Amino acid sequence: MSTYLYRLAKWSLSHRRLVLALWLLLAVAMIVLGTMSGGKTNDNFTIPGTESDDVATLLTRQMPAAAGGQTQIVLATHGNAKITDAGNMASIGEMITKLRAIPGVVAVGDPFQTKTISPSGQAAIATVQYSQAPADVPDSTFDAVRSAVEPAQNSGVQVEYSGSAYPGWLISVSEVPEIVGMIIAFVILLVTFGAFVAAGLPILNAIVGIVVTLMGVTALASVVTIASASTTVAIMLGLSCGIDYALFILSRHRNNLMTDMSVEDSVPLAVGTAGSSVVFAGITVIVALCGLAVAGIPFLTVMGLAAAAAVLVALLVSLTLLPALLGFAGWTVAKFLQSPLRPGRPEAIARQAVERPERTAGAVWARFVVRWRIPVLILGIALLALIAAPATQMNLGLPSGSSKPTSDTQRRAYDIVAENFGPGYNGPLLVVVDNVTDPAQVTPIMQALSKLPMSRPSFPQPVTALWTRSRSCRNPARTIRRRPIW
Repeated sequence: MSTYLYRLAKWSLSHRRLVLALWLLLAVAMIVLGTMSGGKTNDNFTIPGTESDDVATLLTRQMPAAAGGQTQIVLATHGNAKITDAGNMASIGEMITKLRAIPGVVAVGDPFQTKTISPSGQAAIATVQYSQAPADVPDSTFDAVRSAVEPAQNSGVQVEYSGSAYPGWLISVSEVPEIVGMIIAFVILLVTFGAFVAAGLPILNAIVGIVVTLMGVTALASVVTIASASTTVAIMLGLSCGIDYALFILSRHRNNLMTDMSVEDSVPLAVGTAGSSVVFAGITVIVALCGLAVAGIPFLTVMGLAAAAAVLVALLVSLTLLPALLGFAGWTVAKFLQSPLRPGRPEAIARQAVERPERTAGAVWARFVVRWRIPVLILGIALLALIAAPATQMNLGLPSGSSKPTSDTQRRAYDIVAENFGPGYNGPLLVVVDNVTDPAQVTPIMQALSKLPMSRPSFPQPVTALWTRSRSCRNPARTIRRRPIW
């Protein structure tokens, strides 16, 4: 492999203008294609084969109005005030009327009719059912919901939101963390290498790969369903691998230059040696990401393939574009900056690293570790234990309102429901009965569910049932399906 990588790098170096032009042309083509395709990622995803997905499919086919997103509006009073006070009842009634008038809302559950009022009378739950899937509910609808609850808020009732979709539930994806990370990486590389060009090439290498991958994924999103998290994972892995792989080759190239090797000889040798590690690392990561397809969950498969594509592009960029850029940079990648962190003449520092390697900072640190190996080992283990200490407080399980910060409206809604309705009320199940011709057939099922040990019959309406009229049930034996409401 080293021989082939050597030849590839030598060709890329000799034809660096062509290689640079091809990568720039590919990046521009991907940008144009991604922009013109109109592709957008989304947050709608399913897990085939689960009962929850079966319920969603059944409701979409038989009761489309019940298959959309849902908002739970949690109402609470404080002090001696009650939800059932005349003033609060009037303001909540006005709120319900306004909610029912919102376009896209197919049903609103009035807490006074559904009896979803806590035994203390200080909390109630109103439900808003949308005709669209949670991710498809427009912001204008959520703005209308905020306006509709103002009468209740003005009367002193606390209003919080929960459910599969509610105002402010979608957090916009931002690339600010990645930008900050690149700036920090550049500063670290600048301190480490002491040269602007050497610090900037790995960043530029990663950016080119990310642009090509991200625009390609965006274009593909116009014909394939791609989750929004896929692009986030692709960006993170593309940046990290792009910078990391470039550093392997760049570091070896700089060492070659310090031994007075020419640029034409150093670049192919660096790729032929360090490039083998880059290829091995890249293929390992790609195989691991493609392994997500084994789970059989579509959105995880797409996420893994998108991230694997980002790593593959970063690998190709490091093996072809980077040698070309190193050819343009020449000896500038080995020039040191004069800075307080590197006292002395830059030429003397470089000469010492080659002629007297035992006096370098790395050699000094290695001798210190070897001499004081037992204290260093004990201190290292203690430091690892300290860093790993938060893992002892890790709570495993599916995220819910309780995992949100106290500043989040879903967390406040969760706490109000748990305090006023009791444990378990935050985790109801939606039971769907198919192939029903008479509503009376649902009554025995509801009574049986109410007698389960985990049900709470003392609460108002502990069991909610949806039944559908279906004369062509494909699997009559499987008539009851269930999924979490939120």
